[in-house]
Amino acid sequence: MITELQRQDFDKVQHIINTCSTLEVRAVVSGYNPGRIYVDDISNITAALVWIQGQSGFQLIGDPQSEPFMKELPAFMTTHIEPE
Repeated sequence: MITELQRQDFDKVQHIINTCSTLEVRAVVSGYNPGRIYVDDISNITAALVWIQGQSGFQLIGDPQSEPFMKELPAFMTTHIEPE
């Protein structure tokens, strides 16, 4: 189930940003830039979708073949992200 992390929990994706060289993603995770983070499995995070407010765009980090993301992301985008 895709879950949005609260700002105080952004450090839970620290282990997967090492594979991401995008400074903007690192800044969101570190709390320097505003954004939101959605994860594939709150108890075992392997992939995350990061909303970078300054770019008005998303970055997928971690495992792009994460089964929860592959199955749930299209519906999640339509029902949760697009209405916002």
